[in-house]
Amino acid sequence: MLGEIAILIKTLDSACRMVRAGLDRKKDLEKMGGEISSFFASKAAVEEKIEEIKQNKNSYAGSAIEEAILIEQQAQKAEDLMIQIGKEYSRLGKSHKWALIKKNAANIQKDRDFRMAQSNRRKIVQDRKTEDFYLVVKLVVGLVILMVGLTSLVFVLAVN
Repeated sequence: MLGEIAILIKTLDSACRMVRAGLDRKKDLEKMGGEISSFFASKAAVEEKIEEIKQNKNSYAGSAIEEAILIEQQAQKAEDLMIQIGKEYSRLGKSHKWALIKKNAANIQKDRDFRMAQSNRRKIVQDRKTEDFYLVVKLVVGLVILMVGLTSLVFVLAVN
C-alpha cells in the first residue's frame, strides 16, 4: 500500500514540476490546461489512495510515521501549488476568475458531500430494512416451531 502511495506521489511530483515550470516561464494559464489537469488528476489519485488506506484499517504497510510524512508532504505540495496558481491569476489581473473558480469548487464539493451523505443514509436505511426483514423471518419461523411443538405436546397429552 505504501509503495502505491509513493508511486502516486511521484506522479504528483512530476505534475507539480510541470506546472511550476510553466508558471516560472510565465506561460499563459489557459495554455497550461493539460499540465494543470494532470496535476489535479494526480492529486485526486493520491487523495483517493490515502482515503482507501484509511478506510481499510486492517492493511498496514510500512511505518505509521512514514505514512504520515508522505500524506503531509502531499498535502503541503498541493497547497503550495494552489497558492502559486492563485498568484499567477492575480499577476495576470484575473484574481476575480480565481475567486470564482474557488467558489465554484467549494459549491461542487458541497454538492458531492451532500450526495455522498445522502447515499450513505440510503445504505443505512436499506441495511436496517434488511436486518428487520431477517428478524421478522426468524420470529415467524420460531413461532411456527413453537406452535408445532405445542400442538404435538397437546396431541401427546391427549393420547395418554
